[in-house]
Amino acid sequence: MAAEFRLLGDVEVLLDGDPLEVGHARQRCVLVALLIDANRPVPAEQLIDRVWADEPPHRVRNALAGYLSRLRTLFNGIDDVVIAREPSGYVLRTDLAAVDLYRFRGLVSEARAAEPAHAAGLFERALEMWRGEPFPTLDTPWVNDVRTALEAERLSAELDRNDALLHVGRHQELLGELSSALQRHPLDERIAGQLMLAQYRSGRQAQALETYRQMRERLVEELGVDPSPILRDAHQQILDGDRGSTAVPPRPDRPSVVSFPRRPTSFIGRELELARVAAALHEGPLLTLTGVGGVGKTRLALEVGRGEGARFRDGVWLCELAPLEDGAAVGHAVAAVLRLQQRHGLDIEATVIEYLGTRELLLIMDNCEHLVDAAAGLVDQIVTRCPRVTVLVTSREALGVHGERLLAVPPLAVEDAAALFADRAKAGRPDFDLDREPVGAVAEICRQLDGLPLAIELAAARIRVMSSLDLARRLDGLRLLTGGARGALPRQQSLAATIDWSYRLLAEPEQALFIRLSVFAGGLDLEAAHGVCGGDDSTEDDTLDLLAGLVDKSMVAVRSGADSTRYVVLETLRAYGRERLRELRIDDRCAVRHAAYFTELAQRAAAGMHTADEQAWVERILPDYDNLRAAFEHVMATGDIAAALRLVTSLAEFVHLRIGFEASGWAERALEAADPADPLFAAAVGFAARGAWNRGDHTRARTLAALAGDRLPGRGNGRVAYPGDVLADVTLYEGDPATALAHYEREMKRARRDEDPIRLVWTLFYVAICQAALRTPAAGLAAAEEAVQVADATANPTARSMGRYALGLVLKKSEPDRALVLFDEAAESAASVQNFWWHGIALMEAAATRAVHGDPARAASDFIVVLDHWDRVGDWSQQWLNLRYVTRLLVRLGADEDAVALHRALVRAGKPSPLNAVQVEGHDALSGVEAVSRARSALSRYI
Repeated sequence: MAAEFRLLGDVEVLLDGDPLEVGHARQRCVLVALLIDANRPVPAEQLIDRVWADEPPHRVRNALAGYLSRLRTLFNGIDDVVIAREPSGYVLRTDLAAVDLYRFRGLVSEARAAEPAHAAGLFERALEMWRGEPFPTLDTPWVNDVRTALEAERLSAELDRNDALLHVGRHQELLGELSSALQRHPLDERIAGQLMLAQYRSGRQAQALETYRQMRERLVEELGVDPSPILRDAHQQILDGDRGSTAVPPRPDRPSVVSFPRRPTSFIGRELELARVAAALHEGPLLTLTGVGGVGKTRLALEVGRGEGARFRDGVWLCELAPLEDGAAVGHAVAAVLRLQQRHGLDIEATVIEYLGTRELLLIMDNCEHLVDAAAGLVDQIVTRCPRVTVLVTSREALGVHGERLLAVPPLAVEDAAALFADRAKAGRPDFDLDREPVGAVAEICRQLDGLPLAIELAAARIRVMSSLDLARRLDGLRLLTGGARGALPRQQSLAATIDWSYRLLAEPEQALFIRLSVFAGGLDLEAAHGVCGGDDSTEDDTLDLLAGLVDKSMVAVRSGADSTRYVVLETLRAYGRERLRELRIDDRCAVRHAAYFTELAQRAAAGMHTADEQAWVERILPDYDNLRAAFEHVMATGDIAAALRLVTSLAEFVHLRIGFEASGWAERALEAADPADPLFAAAVGFAARGAWNRGDHTRARTLAALAGDRLPGRGNGRVAYPGDVLADVTLYEGDPATALAHYEREMKRARRDEDPIRLVWTLFYVAICQAALRTPAAGLAAAEEAVQVADATANPTARSMGRYALGLVLKKSEPDRALVLFDEAAESAASVQNFWWHGIALMEAAATRAVHGDPARAASDFIVVLDHWDRVGDWSQQWLNLRYVTRLLVRLGADEDAVALHRALVRAGKPSPLNAVQVEGHDALSGVEAVSRARSALSRYI
């Protein structure tokens, strides 16, 4: 039996040509969520978000499992359709040719590489697959975003098809379709250019020139821009009497995922601004949206990102700079958003630039005004050295970077302002009806607030307790309030006054909580709000009641996830709160409580990371990285070095294995002022040295590690932060595994004496690794088996991952099937606690084992995942090993030319290659980045 999946219209499944009943809407949504990523794992959390968004049912994982079980039953007996649980998530495996979306993309890709005469037919075959709007009966935020992206793909293919038809002289049959398309997309210059050429080549020169004139007027009047080169070139062809083919370049054919949070409320108005921003992004690599705080720059940028996502092959990414206070953290913030880790031998900015140099994406950098110099420096490098990256900035002032285009975001028009007020008012009073309000009351409110969205939302929150007419009357006196806005422009005064008025309307306990919340960076949860801001006699329930009141009054925003709720104070409101703290002279007191809370939380988390509850602690502390940074900066600024050492040594494992190396730099800063007699000194030295080792600076790693002398970290620092381990790892990676083995055998005995199981698993792991590096894996078998046994007793996911990886490594040649199971289990355990390093090495060794002993197509697919993984993590030691494995697989697949290219790259980098017999000439060798790109492309042909 053969299955066929249809997504280009209503969701359909055919079995040998007969329709198969898939089930109700939610089950069809699960199927779509898997098919969009067919043959690629989708994490359970991502599936839940795609299917339920912000409204998951009770026991949502059980509900998901039920739908997956029913789908498995539905496809039972169909050989080429399998739904499986893998380490990285759920995957639907099938022949991609059985999915109409992938057949469509394949034909489109083939057409774009073909000669125009052949391409036209391929495009038409592809477009004939569309049966209507994709999955029109499904409605979730993710489904809607995917539908928009697929419609953009369809339009892109239609436009490329038009170019091919124009090239082969089929201009007359396009006239009607292009005229209709221009009506649907009145500002699309490519469609206008194609219509002009079709008209001219059909003998209608006057109509073609009139189309150009109308289009030019529309662009000037609605967008304030002149025709782009696309339209001007078509116009010039007509003037020159050229009846040849159009030179309009094709657009990208791959949609992308927009990688930022879904909007919590509706987006209202701004049609003209949306069009202007979209047009400007086509004109250059950098656009800055300027305007007063509260005018809606961020919301506009996010909405543009959602609408333009299909243009960018590698997605749209949002970097929020508001939580940062130090310009040195800008590069780290961008890297964190892109899920990058600092690469060996490069600083964080160079890491970002190298990664973006081969990507095609839109990067939105939000709230740059307080870090203009640092943001400008990084953005200048991006737009100069990353040719396919577009940057959209929001800031109250320009960056001053060469090539920067500016667009001032105006206040809302009267109609849109009233609509926004009505929409937000309904959130607190569902019966609010704009048409039933006193004539002119809402318009007067919006007029007094100068059409500023933030001010309007704050005012609308009061509609629960007063009528619009009363609200309008009370607003009349707002301009008499200063609210810290002396000398500000009128719009700034109205916003500050509105915030001040909203603040004054709060009850006194709400006021106290609100201003104290401004000490947080990025966001917070209820526990943190109470721990930092709660009174001595208050309970967590008391704090929750006050928080709920602030949310109701739009002073605090809610960001709910599947398992937790976090709260955010918008940056404009946060700045106001901090000003009040300074006026009351309690800002230092609040900062001390904030730093103490997060230092204590980090210490609890550090202990929890070594228990069976590791996942819960990771999920608890990961969202608070900005707060941890703020806490560290405060204790350093106040000279509390003991607290700084407590904080950084608690973060070593959590940060190193999940975020990056920024915090190891904090350890170096703390060490400069630390007392060597401090009990935490050795652990801080180990963390700082580990960061230098990860950056590939072995000299610095040795120098730092030597500061510890003979001192060892205390119990509880069993992973990452031992100075002696760093020295051993330096020797291991420099080709001396015997010295490293001797160190870890000594440490293994010490861990047994200390009865420290986490430390014991770590040392047993490295004993096995060193034996494998010495090519005596059998000698490491006992250590690896003991590591599994000890790790299982701890029930700690990272320990379990390490034990299984070590055992798989020593067995992968003698018992490959068993090794594969162990590697998959190791990857799954590491992924469950977001441990990127052990997750990556387990995935890599599984792919390498399959490449030799299993399905080469599956191995090729797995290696692409690993290439991308190490690309983001930035660990070139592992990436070079991965490229060596890929080279061997390419030889097995018969891709000799690609294999030789990777061999030359390995030799050029001084790395061992499996093709030792092939000679290399240096000028022909690829760089590391080029080798990764070549490997990814070569492997893609065999999936």
